[in-house]
Amino acid sequence: MVVISAASARLELKAPYHPTLPFRARQIGGVWLGAAIGWVFPLEQEQALRAVCLDIWAVDGTIAAKGDVIDLQITVGEVVPFRSVFEAHETPIYLVGREIAASLRNLRGARPGRGIQFLAGKPRCLTSPSTWSTSIPDGAVFVIRDVPRCAAKRFREAVGGAGLVEESAPRVAKARVTLLKSAR
Repeated sequence: MVVISAASARLELKAPYHPTLPFRARQIGGVWLGAAIGWVFPLEQEQALRAVCLDIWAVDGTIAAKGDVIDLQITVGEVVPFRSVFEAHETPIYLVGREIAASLRNLRGARPGRGIQFLAGKPRCLTSPSTWSTSIPDGAVFVIRDVPRCAAKRFREAVGGAGLVEESAPRVAKARVTLLKSAR
């Protein structure tokens, strides 16, 4: 989850890794202070930092996005000659800042990203003598857990015609129904 907080006359960003973040963070004065603290930024860069978060993860770093989360189920259907959404050359596959799948270091397979569950099909590592790619085949179905509802539209845009994105019921509502049933 992406959260920006103010502490000790600076902004702190807690966010999952994304390959473009280090470059973009440094452009606005960000400094990496390790996993315990994360990225820190000058207070005057708050709007720029929120814009970076919106661009990468489709959330602005406010705590409110954590309260309204859903699961997205994506069915891959990228039937075009050149795959662009569900195949990545020598990098993991990312969708709206979330790592969906990555090839193993030994290049003998691939694994799902954190919070990703494959219901049908599975990610693959495609190799040649000089290169490798991570690929999710057509027909694969996976679930992305704990997506802020406000980011669902960006996931639909990112997938485009390469698949089908379906939204689950809100997590808050599911928990409430369970509590109501157990109270009876």
